[in-house]
Order: sequence, then structure tokens, then C-alpha cells
Amino acid sequence: MATLNQGILGGFSGKVGPVVGSNWRGKNVLRSAPTKSTKPISPAQQRQRDKFKCVLQFLTPIKGIITETFGVAVGSKSPFNQAMSYHMREAVQQTPTGFPIDYNKVLVVIITKTIK
Repeated sequence: MATLNQGILGGFSGKVGPVVGSNWRGKNVLRSAPTKSTKPISPAQQRQRDKFKCVLQFLTPIKGIITETFGVAVGSKSPFNQAMSYHMREAVQQTPTGFPIDYNKVLVVIITKTIK
């Protein structure tokens, strides 16, 4: 992945031939266009995708709260990324029927401010 710092045309977004330009975390980035895989998905990959989907659907409605209160950005890992990581590791259990969320392990940090 290459970054483009105000080159001849500045940053761009979109696809030009086999190159895709975008803005990622405030940086102009060039990368190769994605290609479709022809290999079938393994059962382990499908389980991981299902687990990710479960946590994403659970956290997306409260993304605004999480973005403001779930820790601080560390490097390129945003508070929402940290919340996804935590909940995938700690709050989701695999069962034969799916991925239920253990609500006792759900962590949502809410900070209230007192007005003086």
C-alpha cells in the first residue's frame, strides 16, 4: 500500500485501471484493486464471518456511543475497532445454532458529565 501526499493531482478516490485511491484515516492511499477469490470458503472462515457479522450487527446501533466512550484511538485502531475486538474475543460464544452474545460480558462504557 502506498500513500500519496499531495502529488501532482493531490489525493483522489475511485478506481483508475488496476489502482484504487481512497482516504483512510486522513491519509490518501493507493492500493491494487481487489480480486474475487475462486477458492471455496472453508468452514472455519464461514464461522469467523458469521461471528463478525453477529458482533457488527450488535454494536452498529450504538456506534455513536462507542466511538465517543470506548477507550481512545491507539495507532490506527479506533474505539469502535477496539470494541469489536473485545466483544468478538469475550462476549460471543459459539453454539451449534449460532453465536449468542453473553450479555454479562458486554462492555459499553458510558461517561456522564456533571454540569456545574
